[in-house]
Amino acid sequence: MKLLPKFALLSIGVAAVPLAIAGYSSIRVSQAALREAIEGHEVLLARQISEYVSSHLSNLQATMSVETRILDLTRVGGALPTAEALRKFLQLVYHQSDDFSVVALLDTEGQPLVPAAFQSVAPRNDSFGTHEIVPAADVARLPGHVPVEAVLREGSAVGSIFVAGSTHIPHVVLATRYQGLADEDPRIIVAAVSLRRIAAHLASLSSVDRDIVLLDRESRTVASGRAAGSTPLEPKRLPQGKPGSLPSTWFVAEYPSHDHAVVGAYVPTPAFGLGVVVERWVESALQPARRLTWTTIYWVGVAAFVAAVVGAALARSLASRVGTLVQGSRHIAQGKLDAEIEVASNDELGELAKSFNSMASSLSAARSEILLRTVEIKGWNVTLEKRVEEKTKELRDAQDLLLRSRSLAAIGSLGAGVAHEINNPLTGVLGLAQILMADLPEGHPARPLVKDIEEQAARIQGIVANLLRFSQKQSGEHFRPFDLSEAIHDALELCGPKTLADAGIAVVKHIPSPSPPIRGNALQVQAAIIQLIQNARAAMDSGGTLTLETTRPEDKLLRLRVSDTGHGIKPEQLSRIFDPFFTTKAQRTDTGIGLSMVHKIIEDHGATIRVESQVGQGTTFWLTFPIAEGASLLA
Repeated sequence: MKLLPKFALLSIGVAAVPLAIAGYSSIRVSQAALREAIEGHEVLLARQISEYVSSHLSNLQATMSVETRILDLTRVGGALPTAEALRKFLQLVYHQSDDFSVVALLDTEGQPLVPAAFQSVAPRNDSFGTHEIVPAADVARLPGHVPVEAVLREGSAVGSIFVAGSTHIPHVVLATRYQGLADEDPRIIVAAVSLRRIAAHLASLSSVDRDIVLLDRESRTVASGRAAGSTPLEPKRLPQGKPGSLPSTWFVAEYPSHDHAVVGAYVPTPAFGLGVVVERWVESALQPARRLTWTTIYWVGVAAFVAAVVGAALARSLASRVGTLVQGSRHIAQGKLDAEIEVASNDELGELAKSFNSMASSLSAARSEILLRTVEIKGWNVTLEKRVEEKTKELRDAQDLLLRSRSLAAIGSLGAGVAHEINNPLTGVLGLAQILMADLPEGHPARPLVKDIEEQAARIQGIVANLLRFSQKQSGEHFRPFDLSEAIHDALELCGPKTLADAGIAVVKHIPSPSPPIRGNALQVQAAIIQLIQNARAAMDSGGTLTLETTRPEDKLLRLRVSDTGHGIKPEQLSRIFDPFFTTKAQRTDTGIGLSMVHKIIEDHGATIRVESQVGQGTTFWLTFPIAEGASLLA
């Protein structure tokens, strides 16, 4: 074989084969890392949804337990409640939540004591809520789904899932035992709870390539994020479960589902006999790894082509140089460094002899080419280092975002628990006040006091609901357009202009009024601005200037700038200021949750927040909101 094909094949092997091996290893590592990240994310999402379902149903079950205490108030002189009193009691429980479709009272044999509370037709006004419309035939089937023995033995129980209502939505049966006086037979309060709210929550978290399914204890689908692709109570086979039953422990696995290979994460909700499955299409999830595969194949082909071209050129050059060196080495051995080789023939050796005479110039040209290649390689190294730094920064930012999300999720769980504990006694207070209001005649001197109790209890419920919003992403259903300039002025008034002036802080405002309307909750945005003003005041302990300015960076965006001239934030602390419980203040009352709340409120409004700070010069926050019709610009 000639030198030309030998060197061409050698160049291809040296350049393309290592690149192919490195690319294949990179693809395998990337696929494994991507699968691990996807599985971890799906398990985390499944756990969060399971906690949401458990919290939602626990709150409804707690409401029923609290309402049983009101039944004692319907007694007159220790006598049993009348049928009319029991009917009113069922109506009271029914209107405590729009998720109650039917509320009934059963005896120890599972038979109704009075007609159940439900709606068979649409209400004539909005004051009755948005309960599910249930035909009488579905109400008659309710006692058959109640585990009477379990309720009498354990105090409460969860019945089976059944389809009811005009829209054929699955319902879960919650039952609570009521024990009156010692000589009375216990009663069972039963509620058919519509799963439409949970189904809507699953749909909001699902996407084109992800489905979220809620299963009952018989492994039937009771709610799905893509409801159009499934039917109520359709059996679903899981890889680690038996037909007709749910697995008892969580798992994550890859298996086929609806003609697609999916990565599925399962987390049980044992308290209610339910399970949550989050399924992500493998084809969509591994798309980045597939792009890396085709990119690697492309560059291996390019490397092979370049190596073949370079190898052929190098073979030609080396062929002439080897012959020249062989002939010249003999003269050099004799000490004739400036001797020329005589051309004795026109064959290949003669051509090599002619090439020896220009060896010096050829070596110089070769050295120049090598230097040029060295410069190019150094340039490639610099570019590669920059790309590595950029990718490292992206990974660090992604890790910080994941840690912040986990911290916010933990705070949300804590807030949900506190709100749950407050709601239990508060529901009883509100129910008692409503009963007293119904019994007191008009003009009774105690009626205003009871009315005040009812209003203040409702106000506390609103405060608890605001606390729960920190644990759940805002759906936007209570948002409406409002004037940002008014929220800014109200925030300044609440912070006290005189208090700021006494602290030596000059307030500079550049806020045109009215400003373009933005969509959201004015009180929440106002609370976020108040937090930023208070932080600025704390940073300017020796006085300074507080600047608030609104601008229009684009036609459909409105930006608020909040600047102070305080002591600033250190660079190593700037990336952590939105982390929950992180604070640089020395006061014991500072919990470090203020800016976390600000970040949560701004994120829920589809807006962005950015901060810049220099030590000794001050800090600036930019809050960018979409103007009513421009919400998609910041998505």
